Amino acid sequence: MAQPIILNILGSPRKNGTTARIANSFVETATRRGAQVTSYYLNGLHYRGCQGCEGCHTRSERCILRDDATQILEGIYLADIVVFSAPIYFGDTCGQFKSFYDRMWSLIRPDYLDHPDEASRLPPGKTALLILSQADDHPAHLDAQERYRLYLGTYGFSVKTIMAAGLSMRPNTDISSYAAQAEQLARELIL
Repeated sequence: MAQPIILNILGSPRKNGTTARIANSFVETATRRGAQVTSYYLNGLHYRGCQGCEGCHTRSERCILRDDATQILEGIYLADIVVFSAPIYFGDTCGQFKSFYDRMWSLIRPDYLDHPDEASRLPPGKTALLILSQADDHPAHLDAQERYRLYLGTYGFSVKTIMAAGLSMRPNTDISSYAAQAEQLARELIL
């Protein structure tokens, strides 16, 4: 079996924050099981959010902006598993993540309304792991989780989620139960 390719998109502004630590539990286990992992820390990159120019639907099949997000968007085409992780701030994902996520609009075909079952430009068979963390207790912000699950499904991903709730924003917050979930998902997905 070929070595699985994992793209790890770290959306938190804190490189070792809660969400990043949970995502890294997944990729560390996946790496031990033979996966090839490339990680991107969005807060350390220079990119713009979607400009709404529609160039990806009129002049190109890719986003026409050229910046640090370009390599990540290209990597999504090649990856078997994409880890999307971000904290919830004020009811939605943090700005770094949302700005990148909007750029994924380029992964949708221009005729998606006429052919909703074939909306994605991505090859089939991909898995997304969506990791969201929040200080609020469960079930707050399930609407954000469902929104991102819906759109990841539109992109053709089979979606797995970890919603880490009731967490302190301190760097040493105990994430052991969520890290265990991430490690278990890695064992299930990387055979």
